[in-house]
Amino acid sequence: MKPAGASLGIEPSDLGGSDRLVRKVLRAVQKRFGVERAAIYLFNPNLGDLEMDSSVGVGVEWRSKRVGLGKGVVGWVASRGEAARADLRKTSGGLGRGGSEMAAPMSEGESLLGVIAVGTRKKNYFQAGQERELAALAKEATGWLRLAWRVAGTQEEGERSAALAGVGAAIGAEETSSAILGKVTGEAARLCGANLAALFLFDSKTQTLRLEVCQGGSKRYQTQPPLEAAETALGYVVRRQKPWSVSQISESPQDPHAELMKREGILSFLAVPLADKRGALGILCVGTRKARRFSDAETRLFEGLAGLAAAALQRTKLAVKLGQTEEELHQRERLSSLGMLAAEVAHEVRNPLAVIRMLWHTAIRGLQPSEEQGRDLQLIEIKLGQMNGILDRVLNLARSADPQMGEVNAREVMEEVALLVRIKLSAAKIRLSLHFPEKETIRIRGDRSQLEQAVLNLVLNAQEAMGEGGCLKLTAMKRADEVVFSVEDSGKGMEKEVADRLFEPFLSRRPGGTGLGMALVRRTVEAHGGTLRIQSKAGKGTRVEMRLPGWSNEKVI
Repeated sequence: MKPAGASLGIEPSDLGGSDRLVRKVLRAVQKRFGVERAAIYLFNPNLGDLEMDSSVGVGVEWRSKRVGLGKGVVGWVASRGEAARADLRKTSGGLGRGGSEMAAPMSEGESLLGVIAVGTRKKNYFQAGQERELAALAKEATGWLRLAWRVAGTQEEGERSAALAGVGAAIGAEETSSAILGKVTGEAARLCGANLAALFLFDSKTQTLRLEVCQGGSKRYQTQPPLEAAETALGYVVRRQKPWSVSQISESPQDPHAELMKREGILSFLAVPLADKRGALGILCVGTRKARRFSDAETRLFEGLAGLAAAALQRTKLAVKLGQTEEELHQRERLSSLGMLAAEVAHEVRNPLAVIRMLWHTAIRGLQPSEEQGRDLQLIEIKLGQMNGILDRVLNLARSADPQMGEVNAREVMEEVALLVRIKLSAAKIRLSLHFPEKETIRIRGDRSQLEQAVLNLVLNAQEAMGEGGCLKLTAMKRADEVVFSVEDSGKGMEKEVADRLFEPFLSRRPGGTGLGMALVRRTVEAHGGTLRIQSKAGKGTRVEMRLPGWSNEKVI
């Protein structure tokens, strides 16, 4: 054996690649101690254990085994930060079964980077003091490896910066989100030589991950169904919004995605989250068929790519929202113009209609029509009244009517409406039920007449939806600082597309309807500083809530 203090014999020219440098370090310690096994383990902070990064003379079955802190010679050295040697006897170590092992920590300051270990099938092989020599060689190897990683990082930095700049330029050029996501996935695969790169989008409602973009995967991988986040290790990335890397996927927890990657021949993978301030948006995942460790620089690069992908998704959402807002503004402009025109027409028609009604009553006075003629005359009178009612509603919608605010008892509003509609509901075989707190008086700051009219419109709309027979439930309750009026029917319900447009003026599903009643409800609620919420499902009935500010004793200016 060489005298203590011998170095690894590393030259500056060996810094061209970290893999070549590691192999030279292992060959040097193998030769120095005359052993057949040598390996370097790297610490995985995500999993809190060690994984074999490179080795010589170690059997295949041992290369993929992870080592927990405190387990075996390697785990003991990692947890204590001290070199050690041991006779394995009949127990297995990190490098094989039986014989002797010796290991030393690879640390930088207080941070553990990994462990270098040597082993042999011979028993009681290592002598006292050799662990200190291995510790010195481990320290030297750590310095060289850190230098090699810095050199590699410097060489790759320009390429990585160019990749990030390219994706950023794509976002600035207003490319589509699908094109940007494809570019992100492609750059991730190229920069680390990945055999598989995939981008999943997370659905917070269903708690699933759906494959959006894939490069290098087979048809089976590309057509995989959405993954349940709770059933795959990728769920960790979603929940914690932290990167996750595994050097040997065969030792990962069994889950659907890990099984799919195994079938693709993937051994190592890295997953980083796509996220914004509201939470996870998805996952960027890369995998290689060759076992490897993803460096911190690579992880940061992929986090940067994932951040750009998240920005692209957010930009798309904002563009869609902006388009919807512009369309709503155009729609409101059209409705405003239509409302002004309708109000003008209503005003001009109302006066001659009033004359017609007066002359009508004068004309039929004293007539003795037949039974058939009487029915016709009665129908004409009814229709004249309906025309007048329509004109009133058009003018009410167009007219500015600010609410006269005051203290309003919510229960009294609901009871007043119930009293007005009791006969109409009874004739339609609709059972009415009222629900209020027994001992609490619910007060609202609002205009009582306008609120009664709004609730009445909701009730009449519900009655139309139920046709002949059903249940109508009126509720008033206090929820935090709000008062909630609820009108719930057991009618035919409606599709989401219809429910979303329920409160738009001049839209009605009822034959002969004007579509103004529900528009007046919305105007009243908004004038009171409240909001509307509708829950409906075809065939399951509808529930409409008016959420209004509660009464405050403070003086309002």
